[in-house]
Amino acid sequence: MLVYKDLITGDELCSDAYPQLPPFGQQDLAEVGFEVKSSKRAKGNEDYGISHNQEDEIFDADDQVEIVIDIVDSFRLQETPLTKKEYESYIKKYMKKITSMLTESKPDRVDTFKKHVTTFVKHILSNFDEFNFYIGESMELEGGLVYSYYHGEELSPRFVYLIDGLKEDRY
Repeated sequence: MLVYKDLITGDELCSDAYPQLPPFGQQDLAEVGFEVKSSKRAKGNEDYGISHNQEDEIFDADDQVEIVIDIVDSFRLQETPLTKKEYESYIKKYMKKITSMLTESKPDRVDTFKKHVTTFVKHILSNFDEFNFYIGESMELEGGLVYSYYHGEELSPRFVYLIDGLKEDRY
């Protein structure tokens, strides 16, 4: 299994267990990113088959169940609120950082990254209110953002990643 980690922070953000789709349904953006579908699941109130005291039945089982988004829960993503102005400031710095890293490690990727990431960022900015932003469990805003949005009538959000801000680890 491949686990995708933030290139800067080392935080685990996703894995190849989630099928990858082009971001926002735009095939040209697959050059710089991918999106995955999430699902919601119940967490808590697990029954491990251990006998229990009848007094425990007094408590309502529903009180112990929390509905979570699988990707957020599995990779311990932290939602981070950003204003449009804060995002614009962040993404300029982040793009410079990634471009610099690509120049050193993968110079052949720089032009592709610059060309397509501009379209990616324009899409985020033009639909800004539709997005939620997440960071890894270290809560370092210096790393990459994970973008989430609801596609159509889906009940769980999709999560979008910039591939040049990730490194792959095989487990």
